[in-house]
Amino acid sequence: MAHMGASTVTSKGQVTLPVALRDKFAIQAGDLVEFFEGYDGTLKMRIRARSAASIVGTLSHLRADPRYATDAEAIVEEVSARDARTRRGKGRTA
Repeated sequence: MAHMGASTVTSKGQVTLPVALRDKFAIQAGDLVEFFEGYDGTLKMRIRARSAASIVGTLSHLRADPRYATDAEAIVEEVSARDARTRRGKGRTA
């Protein structure tokens, strides 16, 4: 288990997560984290829900297909193609 840093608990019971931990697990402001006790008595933490801000840009590497004017057209084409493949496959025998 790697040491990710240390923090002091404030009088309000707050802890600042070390930068190394936030960076490694992409934890951002607004993310909901959950704490629980492990079977061995250790304190465990997991990210329970991500904020909308934490997922912005995660699909930015994708580009629109120029063959389609809208996403709806692309979806209809893909569903139709899958349906046609399914129909062709049903009549085959092994």
